[in-house]
Amino acid sequence: MKSAKKKSGRDKAARNLYDHPLYYEIAFSFRDIPKEVDVFEECIRQYSRIPVKSMLELACGQAPHLCEIVSRGYGYTGIDLSKKMLDYARKRISDNAKAEFISADIVDFSLGHKVDFAFILLGSLYARNSKDIDRHFDSVGRSLRRGGLYLLDWCVEFEPIAFKNPEDTWELEQDGIKVTTNVSYEPLSNVEQTFVETITLDVDDHGEKVRLEQNAVRRIIYPQEFLRIIDARRDFEFIGWWKNWDLEYPLKAWPSSLKIDRPIALIRRI
Repeated sequence: MKSAKKKSGRDKAARNLYDHPLYYEIAFSFRDIPKEVDVFEECIRQYSRIPVKSMLELACGQAPHLCEIVSRGYGYTGIDLSKKMLDYARKRISDNAKAEFISADIVDFSLGHKVDFAFILLGSLYARNSKDIDRHFDSVGRSLRRGGLYLLDWCVEFEPIAFKNPEDTWELEQDGIKVTTNVSYEPLSNVEQTFVETITLDVDDHGEKVRLEQNAVRRIIYPQEFLRIIDARRDFEFIGWWKNWDLEYPLKAWPSSLKIDRPIALIRRI
């Protein structure tokens, strides 16, 4: 992977992190992409009621799962608002890959065709209120074939935000580029169940120091609320949820004393 062009060592002012796909990709490169696609396929094997030939990723960003998905014979559609992220992702498409990218808001979108499996990762369901949540599931419902699955990673909050660790920090390096990531959470409204999420990347790109930042107001979805949302709909049914992408650890009665990392939830189109 090529690094960004070296410039001066002077620190830059904070800039939009979504305008820098390479740095974002390094920041979240802790994921095991083949293993996660293995989980997609196991969910499909156990719970899908239709054959799966196509996958839809919501808030796909730079589409790190694209190559693994198309290498296994699936078609891929990615949706994201950031044109720079999508431009970066398009460079991954090989000549014979069945892949497309659409610039759209995941809260309200229309594909014009249906897919067999959908997923959203790293808590990227950026809904500001209950109406946004309903519109999002309406859009996914229109795009997913009956019997198909929708997998949501870290979109259901199993820990009250007031008790959540106020920030997480980690550092990763790739090709001589060091990225220190900080994600902080600030409660905004207990009534509206909202908080402000701030993601900051401090980058050292061979001596060039860059700070990238993104702030977003998020609407929290708690577990029992998620169940009621899905139960009240006519287009989805709840299948299950699991800890840390492991189908051997369902969260039916997970003790509150044990931490839940990267929970996935699975629903099915009916």
